[in-house]
Amino acid sequence: MRALAPWTVLLALVAACNKSTEAPPPPLPGQIAFVSDRGRFGQIDIFVMTANGGAMMDLTDVLSKDEWPAWSKDGSKLAFQSDRSANAMVALDIFVSDADGMNVVQLTSDTAQDGEPSWSPDGTQIAFVSNRDSLFHIYVMNAADGSGVTRLTSGLQTDAQPVWSPDGSKIAFATNRDVNDEIYVMDADGSSPVNLTKNGAYDDAPAWSPDGTKIAFMSSRTGGAVQIFVMNADGTNVARPPHLGHQGGRVAGMADHERQRHRRLSALASLTRVRDRSDPSGSR
Repeated sequence: MRALAPWTVLLALVAACNKSTEAPPPPLPGQIAFVSDRGRFGQIDIFVMTANGGAMMDLTDVLSKDEWPAWSKDGSKLAFQSDRSANAMVALDIFVSDADGMNVVQLTSDTAQDGEPSWSPDGTQIAFVSNRDSLFHIYVMNAADGSGVTRLTSGLQTDAQPVWSPDGSKIAFATNRDVNDEIYVMDADGSSPVNLTKNGAYDDAPAWSPDGTKIAFMSSRTGGAVQIFVMNADGTNVARPPHLGHQGGRVAGMADHERQRHRRLSALASLTRVRDRSDPSGSR
């Protein structure tokens, strides 16, 4: 369900948490991973670039759809979802590579769709979304070899977009268990799920602030273009980041457009909780 949106929301969250209104926050260090169809054969690949847009490199230069990149906390590994599996029965699997795209290891291999990987802060586990038990729910597995798969959520609705809190104690996620999309948070073992947004709008793409006190997300609650919002980690004090100004809708709209494009390209596009916001009728 998504690709470019999470890091876009995270960039906005870093800006929102910056107290100064006189200057933008400093550039983020390291590299940014993103998804693009600029692969040499037009395929969907994962690229990296520096924070200023330089030194762009294709990490997954193979004839497959490689999407949903997720950095390990130390930046040494990159998890992603791909349809490159040799098993024709498999639509999507999760892989891990070194930061330079080398030493690719396949972590999941079954007849289900496994995607949306998210690293635990200590690098030992990866949360992901799978329909291996019929419906899409959130699971965790050992990051080293894909063993120890444990299901964290259950029910008759879809749970997706898991993201660990910086201290590893919580996982935020998006779900349609209340009919519309909402942002929930649960303990890392799947217990004590709590609805944070409780709004009739569509709320998606949660991203934690580095200190774990806030969560950024995308929402249609303004009634117009999708916007980026920030709330406290307990769901209180929902507000639009002041640093984004009128660009907030444009940034979120671009992210949402890419998210919808990604969903259509991905096998996870079959998730019923997605509605195409470019459809004036709001059909799902």
